[in-house]
Amino acid sequence: MAKYKEIYQRFLNLANAVEELAEFPVLDPVEQKMLALLSKYWSGKQKITVVEAMHMTNEISTSTIFRYLKKLRQKGYIELVVDDFDNRVKYVSATAQTDSYFNKMGKLMMKATS
Repeated sequence: MAKYKEIYQRFLNLANAVEELAEFPVLDPVEQKMLALLSKYWSGKQKITVVEAMHMTNEISTSTIFRYLKKLRQKGYIELVVDDFDNRVKYVSATAQTDSYFNKMGKLMMKATS
């Protein structure tokens, strides 16, 4: 059991080091949580609208989620894509920066286990 604790602690140390390098815009804990929640949809190749994203968790109020979606967009982690048939509907999509961030974190997890 201690082995897994050490792996996780190594991962956290590596992840903190990445944030200090400023390779990516810094994410606060709520932004990290939101990216993780959105990732569930993206990894399943599901589209998620802004309205659906605002209701994806009961832990964060809808107004707070909306505010953080704007922050994630400003930082380049998400983009809003207008629906092809109804321009009132906008989907929350990952950007190339988000893919790079997830790849970097995945590599850190692998490094932590070695």
